[in-house]
Amino acid sequence: MSIVLKQLEMKYFAILFLILSCFSGTGQSVQSPVDFQSFGFTAVAHRGYSEFYPENTLIAIEEAFRRGIKYCEVDVAISSDGVYVLHHDPYSIARTTKATVSDLSWEELSLLDAGSWKASYFTGINVPSLVDALKVAQRYDAHLYLDIKAFDAERLANALNESGVDPKRMIPAITSLESAREFRQNCPDSGWVWFGADPDNPGDENWFSERVNLGCHMFELAEDKILFEQEWAVQFIEHAHAFGVKVWAYTINNEDRIKEFADLGIDGVETDRPYVAQLKVCGYEPVSTYPKNETTGNWDFKKRNLVCSGVGSNLKYLSNDNSVLQPLTFGNTREFGIVPVDGIDTIVAKVPAFDFNNGLFAYDNFMMEDSGSVDHSYSVIMDILIESKYEGDYISLIQTSPDNLNDADFFIGPDAGIGTYGNYFGEFIFDEWHRVVFVHDGNMLRMYIDGFSVGDIAIEGTRWTVFNNMAYHGKHGLLFFADDDGETAEIYVNALQLRNYSVSENEVDALGGANANGIPVNNKKVFSTGIANLESEIVDWEQQIIFIKENTGDLELGIPYSLQLSYGASTDISESGMFNFGNGEQTFQVTAADGSSTSWTVQRLLPVGINDMEQKQLLTLYPNPCKDHIIVVIDRGAQFELYDVSGHVLIQRKLEEGKNRVNTQNLPQGVYFYRVVDKSGKINTGTLVTV
Repeated sequence: MSIVLKQLEMKYFAILFLILSCFSGTGQSVQSPVDFQSFGFTAVAHRGYSEFYPENTLIAIEEAFRRGIKYCEVDVAISSDGVYVLHHDPYSIARTTKATVSDLSWEELSLLDAGSWKASYFTGINVPSLVDALKVAQRYDAHLYLDIKAFDAERLANALNESGVDPKRMIPAITSLESAREFRQNCPDSGWVWFGADPDNPGDENWFSERVNLGCHMFELAEDKILFEQEWAVQFIEHAHAFGVKVWAYTINNEDRIKEFADLGIDGVETDRPYVAQLKVCGYEPVSTYPKNETTGNWDFKKRNLVCSGVGSNLKYLSNDNSVLQPLTFGNTREFGIVPVDGIDTIVAKVPAFDFNNGLFAYDNFMMEDSGSVDHSYSVIMDILIESKYEGDYISLIQTSPDNLNDADFFIGPDAGIGTYGNYFGEFIFDEWHRVVFVHDGNMLRMYIDGFSVGDIAIEGTRWTVFNNMAYHGKHGLLFFADDDGETAEIYVNALQLRNYSVSENEVDALGGANANGIPVNNKKVFSTGIANLESEIVDWEQQIIFIKENTGDLELGIPYSLQLSYGASTDISESGMFNFGNGEQTFQVTAADGSSTSWTVQRLLPVGINDMEQKQLLTLYPNPCKDHIIVVIDRGAQFELYDVSGHVLIQRKLEEGKNRVNTQNLPQGVYFYRVVDKSGKINTGTLVTV
C-alpha cells in the first residue's frame, strides 16, 4: 500500500472504529456511534439525559453516559441535615417530586418520587445523593459538572471522600475567587469550571492565570455573549486555549447553533440533547426533531386531588403570605347539580372564584427550545363548565404570570367570546361542558371551542409566553383561573392538559368536545422492551429504535417481552408476548390515546463472545486495495453494503452463494467500510481501500 493511502487510512481510523462498532448488530438499521472522545468536542448533558429521562436522577445520568457522553451537568443542593443531593429548584421541590418544601432531611428526600412527573413509567425513581451520582460517573469513567445551589467546600469534600471515586469525577461551577480558594483547599485534586463574571478585556493574562493557578479547567460563557460579542468571544477562546483551559457554552439545544459554536472554537456545550449535539459536531447528520411534540402535563381529577394523570407535575395552590387558601372541591356532576360530561356522571373539580391571592398553579415542564427561559409555542386544553350566573362577566382562564402580578392573559369576555387583549371570538355557552383550546405559536394566538376554530389574534412581544424549565426561580409554568383584580368565577373542571407545541387544526378537530374520560394525551414512547437479563438496552428516541444486546450464551429466536409504553398508548401487537428475531429485528406501531401513531423497531445486537462459529459466514473479499471492482465469495446468499466515512450508503446489492463481482469504478480514491448481512442476521464487516 502506498504511503499516501496509509496516511489516508490512519486519518480515518477514529471514524472506522466508530462505524465498525456500530455494525456489530443484526438487521437493517445501523446503530449510532457511542465513542466521541477522539473528536475533541464535549456535549455536556444538562441535568443528565433530561430530554427523555427525569432530570437530576441516576437513570438520567447513566443514560447519558451509556451513549458515550462523558460529562453530565447536575444541580446540587444541601438537605436540612447537611447532605448534598441532586435537585434544581432552590425554593421548592414540588415540580419534580410530591413534596412542597425544600427543608427536608436526606432520609426524607431519598424517599420522594422524582420520576413520575416525567412519565408514569418512571414512578419510584428517587432523589439521589451526590455520593451516589459520583459512583455512577466513576463506573463509566465520566464526570459530574456541579451547578451548586448552596456552596460548601467542606461538604463537597466530604461527599467526594465518602464516594471513594477519583477526585477528577467532581467538577463544580465556581463563581468567585474566594470560593475557588476554599474549594482548592478542601479538594486540591479536583478541577472546577469558572462560572463567574467575564473579564472586560478578553486578553487579560492576569485574569486567566489567577484562575488557572487555582485549578480552573474550563470557562463557561453564555450563549448571548458568544452571539452578540463574537469578536470578544474569539479572543477569549484563543487566550483560554493558550493557558490550556477549555471553553464551554450554556445552555443550547439547537444542534446547528452548537455546530456553529464548535466551529468557532468552543470546546463543549451544555445541552438537553447531548447525543444529537455530539453526533452533529462529529460530522454526522442525526435524525432530529425538537422539541418532540408531547403532552407535558395532564390532570383529570378522578382521584379527587391535584395529582397528575400519567404525565406532569402535580398541580398546586398559589396562596400568598397571610392569605386565606381557597381550595378546590371534588365530586360527581350529580352531586354538584350540573349536567354530566358527555352524558356521563363523572368526578370533576370545582374551582372557587379566586381572589388575587389565590390560583391553581401548573408546572408546564417545557424544555428550552432555542434560548432563554420563556416558551413561545405551546397549547392549553381544558374541559370546563361555567354556570350562567357569571354570564356578562370577564372570567379568567389562563394567567401566565406565576405570581399573579398583572392582568390575566386569556378570558371569557362579557359577550361570551373567548380571547385576550380586547379581541373575543365565538360563543361560550354557559351551563354546558366545552373543550376549550388555546394555541400560542409565537406570532399568533389561535382559539377553539369543541374542535371548531373561533378566531385568531396576531401578537407581538412576550406577554403570552410562559416560563420553561430553564427559569431559576422555581416558578416554571402558569396559573389557571387566576387574575390580579378578581375577574374570576366558579369553574367546574373535568380535565386540563398542556402540550409543549402548537397543536394543528387537525389535532384540535380530532380532540373534539369534552369527554368524561378526560383529554387524550399524544405521547407514544416505548421506554423499554421489558426483556429480562439484557446486557444492554439503548433507546434511540430520534429514530424510534431500541437496541438490545443479550448476555453471552445461547441465542433463541423467540424472546419474551413486556413493552413499557407512554401513558395511554397502545400497540398493534400484544404488549406482552414473544419477539421472533429470525431477521434480527421487530417492528410495530405505537398509537397514542389521541390516535396519532409512530413506528418503533427493536434491533437485536449480538453479544461479544457467543459461540456461533458453525453458523458464521465464510466470506472472502479481494482484491483489497482495489481499482474498478472487487470479488466477494460467500457460502450463502446475503446483502452487501458499502459506506463512506460519514456512514452514507454508496453501494447496496444482493450476493448470491459463490462468487460475486461488485463494480467500484465510480468510487473516488479513499477508505470505505463494508458489511455483509445474511438472511439469518449474521454480519461480516471490514475496510475497503480504492486506488
